[in-house]
Amino acid sequence: MKKSTKVCIVGLGRAGRFHLASIKKLDSIELKYVVDPALSTRDDIVQNNDFILLEDIEEALADDELDAAIISPPTQFHFDCVTRFLKAGKHVFTEKPLGKSLAEIQTCFELSAKQEKALFLGFQRRYDRNFRALKSKVETLEPIKIIKTSSRDNPQPSLDYLKISGNIFHDMLIHDFDMLIFLLGDEPPISVFAYGHAYDEDIRKIPDLDTVMVILKYKTGLICSIDTSRNAIYGYDQRLEIFGEGGMAIAENERNHTVQMHTSQGMEVPAINESFPERYKEAYTAEVEDFTEALSQGRLTNIPRNECILGHLLANAAHRSIETGAPVDFEHYLASQGVDLSAT
Repeated sequence: MKKSTKVCIVGLGRAGRFHLASIKKLDSIELKYVVDPALSTRDDIVQNNDFILLEDIEEALADDELDAAIISPPTQFHFDCVTRFLKAGKHVFTEKPLGKSLAEIQTCFELSAKQEKALFLGFQRRYDRNFRALKSKVETLEPIKIIKTSSRDNPQPSLDYLKISGNIFHDMLIHDFDMLIFLLGDEPPISVFAYGHAYDEDIRKIPDLDTVMVILKYKTGLICSIDTSRNAIYGYDQRLEIFGEGGMAIAENERNHTVQMHTSQGMEVPAINESFPERYKEAYTAEVEDFTEALSQGRLTNIPRNECILGHLLANAAHRSIETGAPVDFEHYLASQGVDLSAT
């Protein structure tokens, strides 16, 4: 049976290969092209999969049969690829970042609306079963008083990647900011304060940070803390706790099994997932499946423009706090950027 949606993947690096694996599970998608100048037709991944390998996006842009593009090249190419595919009348699913600036993000959403083509963002945590279940409990805990999230990577990304990642705030913490928005909606905080340090000398020279703590305060009194690190030797550590008047809800790490051993020699607990491919395997498939379903339903995005903008500006504000050593008055910062979230 012919698959309904013809897509191409731009960039077959780490994220692109996750999307390739997801597409192979879904009957609703046909992968026609992969665009990646670093690949050869002799490479195993090309030999063992059924797609046309291209060095650039020109043929894909001109193909009237192509419905959509999945954008996952190095981050500096995202905006150009997203805008060119939208202008060519293709639906777009893109890994973050959508753009490097507020203006680029606005341009992408404006093109999506003008062309009436979907623009989906790859914030895979929104599709994780644990965090979706946690979100369903928020109302029973209100008013929410404290949210604590830990997000510690494993293994540490390569230095080559970190140099082009856009900094830890836009590459890593952006997912934590997005989770706060996912749980709380687009209500902005009134204050953002961050501390950070680079234990790794090579990361310090980029310059970037590898360990960060961010505190956000909201009008309601809610206080949120995010701690993050580029390297947790014990596995991919991703936990989230919500505490409120109605009690507490916790999303814990995924483990291979739940058996614990308690003996005279001590306690043995199963290890957490080694890295995010294991933790979010199902979520990656779910987000691509949602994208293809949206095309038939006429949905243009999975994350509203105001939420995408808020996440971007939170990352900017946390970075500014590091630079100045002081809290950022986020209400004033929004006004200085000319942003009215209720109007976006």
